[in-house]
Amino acid sequence: MISAVYVIFYWKPWSSRPVQRLAPAPLGWPVIGHLHLLSGMMPHHALAELAKTMHAPLLRLQLGTVRAVVISTPDLARAALTTNDAALASRPHLLGGQFLAFGCSDVTFGPAGPYHRMTRRVVVSELLSARRVATYHRIRVNEVRRLLGHLAAKSSSAAAAPVVDLSECFLNLANDVLFRVAFGRGFPHDKAAKLGAVFADANELFAGFTVGDYFPELEPFLSTVTGLRRRLNNCLADLCEFCDEIIDELISGKRQVSSSSGDGDEDFVDVLLRLQKSPDLDVPLTDDNIKALVLDVFVAGSDTSFAALEWVMTELVRHPSILKKAQDEVRRVVGDKGGVEEPDLRDLHYLRAVLKETFRLHPVIPLLVPRESVAPCKLGGYDVPAKTRVFINTYAMGRDPEVWDTPLEFSPERFEKDDASREIDLVDPDFKVLPFGGGRRGCPGYVFALATLQLSLASLLYHFDWALPPGMRADEVDMDEIFGLSTRKKEPLLVVVSKSEGYEFKGRGEIYEV
Repeated sequence: MISAVYVIFYWKPWSSRPVQRLAPAPLGWPVIGHLHLLSGMMPHHALAELAKTMHAPLLRLQLGTVRAVVISTPDLARAALTTNDAALASRPHLLGGQFLAFGCSDVTFGPAGPYHRMTRRVVVSELLSARRVATYHRIRVNEVRRLLGHLAAKSSSAAAAPVVDLSECFLNLANDVLFRVAFGRGFPHDKAAKLGAVFADANELFAGFTVGDYFPELEPFLSTVTGLRRRLNNCLADLCEFCDEIIDELISGKRQVSSSSGDGDEDFVDVLLRLQKSPDLDVPLTDDNIKALVLDVFVAGSDTSFAALEWVMTELVRHPSILKKAQDEVRRVVGDKGGVEEPDLRDLHYLRAVLKETFRLHPVIPLLVPRESVAPCKLGGYDVPAKTRVFINTYAMGRDPEVWDTPLEFSPERFEKDDASREIDLVDPDFKVLPFGGGRRGCPGYVFALATLQLSLASLLYHFDWALPPGMRADEVDMDEIFGLSTRKKEPLLVVVSKSEGYEFKGRGEIYEV
């Protein structure tokens, strides 16, 4: 049946097709095309191996009824994100976005058009600009101090240096920071287990590798048969319950008091409610749109920040000499002030090299968020038709021996500049490392993310000493991944934390149970 439908809708006489120079493609199967090449594997791993085997920096795939290309080199990534940025400006209608982002009305999954241009402008200028991010300084500092207080209490209460689940600590930190920024209130830790499960499910569904995403015309039937539609509806119901309990409460309470101007201590909901009243909006902003935008920032920002901190600390405890070098730099720059301050961060050159090396080897969003071409274009001399899904495999780029010396080695020194006073650019001008994407669909929250990441990491290195659990070798640390919109460690990061003499955390901070 599926084969017949495929032939009826998608077969055209070859003579009616214009001659095009298309990128190389592996042999595919009828109906499913190349989907079988991705089954049972991490998609970014499978696509990297396929591009390597075929010597194809631009790889063409037929994924069900969806045309796709995969970019695996920095030069082609640059061409896609600069020269062809306008042609590749849209997003495919992924099921996760349609169900869980209120009809793709967020910034991440919204298709190109007037609504997306308006909402991105709102998010960039009003919610995540450098000026606005600076106003969140107090939130970042307070939440990092809460984490430091928790770790200090753990290390004080144990006779020996305790083993802590740092993954759970980082998840709580990310949730707390984003919750206060988005909603102006603390994260409901009494609901942490349920919300964590909901957001983990959403993270997987947002990734865009479900069968319905590759047979959109047959999606209702296929999603029902596979149980995907039931899973999406359940996740949507949980997200809506979350919205009803928190966002609706905030909207109804703040709509009466939200001001028409000024920053003050506005959280995301305050800002969006104020803008909703503005007569200058190109497209009306509904309450559902507000929910989609706030959830977009919260779900995407929390998960990616958590994953980045988890990967960087994993590599540091596996490489004690690198950990010591980064720690020595932090303590030299901060001195005896008793704690890291945000102005100190600009002088932490080696710490930025550590972060950039982590982004290279463990990209949090390894295939970025897929784009879709709105017009035909050329990449690497090949034709890319309109309505083609475009993946940029930053995982493959970060491990390419033609781009990097010893690509599988964790070596932050590769990013150190000859001139030590020059800042290491985490937004890579060479397009070799793309943790935040690029072009007009690049991540609008990178300034916010970097501020939180650097302050958290520097504070942890300043106040505490870190090591693997007793008897564990570096090569025994589980480095397997969980694939989703962001890619996290499969197993939690367990480490030994101990107070460092002369650098103890002396702040009071609120202690919370993790």
